[in-house]
Amino acid sequence: MVKTKNREITDSFIFDIDSYKKEKHKYEPSNICEMPIKWDRAENFNVYDDKGNKWIDTTSGIFVANAGHSNPKIKEAIKNQLDKNLMFAYQYNTNLRYKFVQKLLETSPPHFNKAVLLNSGSEATDAAYRLIKLWAKKNNKKYIITFTGSYHGRVLGSDLLCGKKDSTDWSNVSDDDIIFLEFPYDEQDLNLDDLPPLNEIAAFFLETYQGWGACFYPQNYIDKMYQISRENNILFCFDEVQAGFYRMGTLYGYQTYGDYKPDLITVGKGLTSSLPLSAVISTVDVIDCDSSANLSSTHAGNTLCCAAGLANLEFLTSESFKNELQEKCKYFEDKCNSLLKYDIVKKVNVRGLIAGIILDDVEITSKIVESCIMNGILVMSTKRESIKLGPPLTITIEALEEVFDVLETYIRSNTK
Repeated sequence: MVKTKNREITDSFIFDIDSYKKEKHKYEPSNICEMPIKWDRAENFNVYDDKGNKWIDTTSGIFVANAGHSNPKIKEAIKNQLDKNLMFAYQYNTNLRYKFVQKLLETSPPHFNKAVLLNSGSEATDAAYRLIKLWAKKNNKKYIITFTGSYHGRVLGSDLLCGKKDSTDWSNVSDDDIIFLEFPYDEQDLNLDDLPPLNEIAAFFLETYQGWGACFYPQNYIDKMYQISRENNILFCFDEVQAGFYRMGTLYGYQTYGDYKPDLITVGKGLTSSLPLSAVISTVDVIDCDSSANLSSTHAGNTLCCAAGLANLEFLTSESFKNELQEKCKYFEDKCNSLLKYDIVKKVNVRGLIAGIILDDVEITSKIVESCIMNGILVMSTKRESIKLGPPLTITIEALEEVFDVLETYIRSNTK
């Protein structure tokens, strides 16, 4: 039994993934399964089940709830919109939709001047793929450079850019103009000499950090790639679906690499901290490069989602929030890096409030994840040798202390 200010686990709680799967898979796909917790409600940085258990959430619901679960300002905005009796407006303009897009672009770096609203990160990547292909055709280019091990979504257009060349074998559809580079995990091997002819490359498409372990690009590697793009009229694009909206300490995660001006970014998840809404943010030259591009979607820009998005942006861009965030980021980064003193920790990737703790054994990693959950800390299972942490940005340092007390206890107890 666990009972502290920020977590509570009753002695009746059992880590029973088999029973959880049996119930979930009765009506849903058998390959969909998270940790055996049935959410009943979530508030700020806590998740509750219907049996009186309470966890500190270090996943943000898989990196959505940047402004905290059930943020009061976002809830109020959704309720107010609901009471206006306008829950849906297709692609028709509304004052709310206009205000939201205007706020999104005003918040973003000034070289961005257009946005496409969509519903999910997968859709945003799919739209980005379409825009890059159209821009490439107009500019007599063809290749899109991406990286092995990346994840960009599961609709066909995004899946073509995912992971490896055979990601879409299930469909018998492929794109020979997509070139996969090995992700530069090894900082001693940073070769960019094997690219196709530079004048034929349309775009570099990068996940701001590689999701499974929060793996960042070595600075000299990404600087060189950005320089190549600027010198050869190559679009430089970031998938910011996980990294955006202060997850890495800055508005967009790519800004931690330097004073870049990417041509296109995709955002989602933390865009509303709640409801489904995503966007492609780019320039007139890219978004309006071909008038035949169909970029509409039935539910994109839904009024309730725009209300949530506008309130979320106003909350996250407030000076009080940003000032508090910097202190938390420093504490979080220091505590993550301190875990390197244990032999089983091979590497720590941390920036802002996202971290991948890379261990030397998948089985031990799973054991530590289970132990954390049994003790009131909800961490993400990557089913690999990484423990991934990304708490709501509203989490307190007091709660983070509890997180690291528990995590370090089980890392220490499993150290050889």
